[in-house]
Amino acid sequence: MELEVMSVSGNEIRILVRGETHTLLNPLVEELNSLEEVEFAGYDVPHPLKEESVLFLRVREGLNPREVLRKGIESLLSKFESIERSFIEQLSNLLQSSSS
Repeated sequence: MELEVMSVSGNEIRILVRGETHTLLNPLVEELNSLEEVEFAGYDVPHPLKEESVLFLRVREGLNPREVLRKGIESLLSKFESIERSFIEQLSNLLQSSSS
């Protein structure tokens, strides 16, 4: 994955994301939109045959969009780690019960 900040102005940021598509950006945008600091988060895929997307984030006035983006990423990462732990635990339990 490669990121390029396209523009930052006041409470908005646009980032070009290369090498990732809906799989990463959809949950990230959903997580960002769940934060009270966010007015709007979304992404666009300008060309369907290229793995390039433009992530857009607008936060409440007076807030730093980079800091809010970092908060959203950390929150999503925490959720993914929780899912991973739960999956491994459930799989382990399943394998133990099937070997009994």
